[in-house]
Amino acid sequence: MNVRSALVTLSGMLLAAAAVLWLFDREISGPWFRLGVQPEIVSTLERSMRDQKALARQDPEHREEYRSRFEATQGLLNHLRILEHNHEGIARRWETILLAAVLAVLAVAGGFHLLRQRRLDSRLERLRLGLIALSDGQESLEIGDRGRDTVGRIAGMIEDTSRAMARDRKRLAYLRNLSGWQETARRHAHEMRTPLTAARLELARLERLLGGEGLDEARQVAASVGEELERLGRFTQQFTSFARLPQPRAQVHDLGAVVQEFVATFAAAWPSLDLHFEPPAGPLPAALDRDMLRQVLVNLCDNSALAIRSSEGGRGTVTLRAGEAGRGGVFLEVADDGPGIAPEIRPRLFEPYATTRQVGEGMGLGLAISKKILLDHGGDLELLASSGAGASFRLTFPRKLEDAAA
Repeated sequence: MNVRSALVTLSGMLLAAAAVLWLFDREISGPWFRLGVQPEIVSTLERSMRDQKALARQDPEHREEYRSRFEATQGLLNHLRILEHNHEGIARRWETILLAAVLAVLAVAGGFHLLRQRRLDSRLERLRLGLIALSDGQESLEIGDRGRDTVGRIAGMIEDTSRAMARDRKRLAYLRNLSGWQETARRHAHEMRTPLTAARLELARLERLLGGEGLDEARQVAASVGEELERLGRFTQQFTSFARLPQPRAQVHDLGAVVQEFVATFAAAWPSLDLHFEPPAGPLPAALDRDMLRQVLVNLCDNSALAIRSSEGGRGTVTLRAGEAGRGGVFLEVADDGPGIAPEIRPRLFEPYATTRQVGEGMGLGLAISKKILLDHGGDLELLASSGAGASFRLTFPRKLEDAAA
């Protein structure tokens, strides 16, 4: 606790108490005591007693009444004389009692102030430790101060800043990791493109040389080799697309209208899927790139269709639901009723090349690309839940263009 502040406060309280005591004695208790010993009051009471005697002599029928008045007046006069004789001692005792009361109030107020100051110092110490932890990079701080005053609001700001910094660090770490994978993909695509082109040219030359009769088996082998080269070419194209993922050109759109259009356009794109959209109650403005959002939704629906087909579940449903998210954003949930995602793949679900598909069915880049698209929007893509009842993803977008990532 600040000793100087405590001394200043205590001195101020003492001065205030002394001023109150002096004012009370001067304006209230002092005049009250002096009032009882005024000569005019004493002489008036003595004159009243003489009058009562005179009236009793002149009106014998009401003598008892005058006598009782005389005795009452005499008793009052005796009390005033006693007060006059002891007023200094009574005044001192009264001042002592008043001073004791003021000191008691002062002690209670001082104790309350000390307790309040100690509690304030404890809260400020927690703020100091929280700021130190924040500067050290500690994530998800919980100061635990829920007060409505300035200190409580500052504590809440520190906690909010900690959570925001944790999100930003997580986002930047993911983007750095993804950038490394993109560079690797670019190099692989570059190294693979040249021999692929040469192999295709040689295969075409071989097919021309095998144009004669009796060489059907050789042509079948050449065709098979061509199919494998074509598949390898598609993988190379995926490498290239991943390595050169463009930045979104975001504009403010009504998210509900964009998703409704996607559902209407792709309703029959997956034979094993039914697309169901739960529209929001009103417009949901969001800063997004329509084409890139469509790419993300196609990736998610492709995964759902493949999971449902591989589990021999027949037809499945993908439900899309949009709404308002915290911190001025909007969200879109995409949930299916398929078999869910295996527990061993969930921790690295959004890493490049993480896949549960069979060899030849994909490279595991779809979710990594989708997450980067959302991060580039200034939002995120998260796995909400995954169990035997299906998988659920949440896409978040900012409302305004200035909040979207550059």
